[in-house]
Amino acid sequence: MSHSPTITASMPSTPQASEGAPTIAEREEKRAPNYTGAAGAGAAPAKGAAAPGAPVAGQPGFAAPPDKYAYHFFSPEVKLFRQVVFKILGSTLVLTIILMWLCLPFYWGSLWKANVYTDKLTVRVIDRDGGPIGQTVSSFLLNQTHQLRYFVTPPEEFPTFADVEHNIVQEGAWAAVVINAGASDNLTAARINGDATYNGTHAISIVYAQARSETAVGSYLFPLMSAHIAAITGRLTTQYAGQYLASIGNNATAVAALAAAPQTLTQGVAYTFYNIRPYNQPVATAITLVGLIYMLIFSFIMTMTNNAAREVIGPYLTNRAYIAYRILAPLVLYFVISFFFAMINLPFKVHFGAHFTYAGGYFLWWFVLFLGMTAVGYATEFAITIVGPKFVSFFLVPLIIANVSVVTLPHELQPWIFRYGVAMPFYNCSRIVRTIIFNTKAEFGKDIGILLGWIGTSMITISLATLWFRRKANKSQKSQDEGQLELQRVLSDGRVV
Repeated sequence: MSHSPTITASMPSTPQASEGAPTIAEREEKRAPNYTGAAGAGAAPAKGAAAPGAPVAGQPGFAAPPDKYAYHFFSPEVKLFRQVVFKILGSTLVLTIILMWLCLPFYWGSLWKANVYTDKLTVRVIDRDGGPIGQTVSSFLLNQTHQLRYFVTPPEEFPTFADVEHNIVQEGAWAAVVINAGASDNLTAARINGDATYNGTHAISIVYAQARSETAVGSYLFPLMSAHIAAITGRLTTQYAGQYLASIGNNATAVAALAAAPQTLTQGVAYTFYNIRPYNQPVATAITLVGLIYMLIFSFIMTMTNNAAREVIGPYLTNRAYIAYRILAPLVLYFVISFFFAMINLPFKVHFGAHFTYAGGYFLWWFVLFLGMTAVGYATEFAITIVGPKFVSFFLVPLIIANVSVVTLPHELQPWIFRYGVAMPFYNCSRIVRTIIFNTKAEFGKDIGILLGWIGTSMITISLATLWFRRKANKSQKSQDEGQLELQRVLSDGRVV
């Protein structure tokens, strides 16, 4: 084990020093460690000769370092080292628990009351019928104020069914309930005429886009909306069937017509769901959420590797060259890693051609993956500059939590504080890839702009932090060099020249 050299010779006071004042050599002797038997310890005034008064093995004052590979963990010889181990483990344990309680409740909170905020999911009610069915269904849905937010939309605002679909894709609302034109009249005519082709499911159309958020739609929107529509259509079917049977009495003609079209009684008012953007690629989950976590992990690995590598060459570079290295080296790494990361999707037949061509969608996703990896990777580069490699892992946890918390559910189902998510890298990467593979609402300019904003901000913060620490290190190095020069002026007899 190598230790700092110990100046053990007894030095007389210098002529220049005031009487009784210790020399520089004597001050250095007091600071020296007690292990004088180690290699390199105990500087001698002459080669091969021991300094006068220096302790020798076997004499009082000599303390040999512990032998390696010779003790148990609780051996008294390694007590000091054991105390250091306990201190490191204990402090890490405390920091981890504090970090756990600061960060994890934030993610738990993003999911905690999702079922309470379902009244923020908006659903259009468009009555094109204007008859009893349209009025009854609209009135019933508008009264369900504590579960979904139904609101009336005039039919002329969206003249065609295609207009309604476009509005749902563009996130004008989460869904639309359309009571189709002639729903009431068609049912009455089918009963009177005995129309065997009557289909009650054409009375009401419900439009939604599952790929906007498969969790919100599948767990909250669709179950609630289905329950509401089933309740009102079931009630209307039973009510209208009873009223019609009572009105026809013993009318043989009406009874014969009803026998020809029995579905007008059993399914007089029904509905059809139109999932215009189905979440029909299960492997997409690996891209829209979990894959983004992997993206951050891989960028963090590059950060740690780059930190170790730049310590080799960093001391020999100018400030400008060093900052350029810190900015450009990670970019090259992210460019290569993101390309091979994107290729993992190809064997699993992810459909990149929903919005663009297959090739165009794939290369766009690679570019977005590169931007996303750079955005989060630069954030860890800045963090390692500030806190160092020993503590940067503690920064990784809140970075993951802050990003994941806003991707799992839409902000409508979360407390207001999670609205910050629209500015997070994970959120914008997820939005882009959903558009690429499901053809959801396209906001490429905004989403890519936010990622570029993260990258630009991190470039500035990395440069400033690097420059500040480099200047601090240069100042410290100059002080050490001056101290070394002063020590080199001390002669063997303790005199300073």
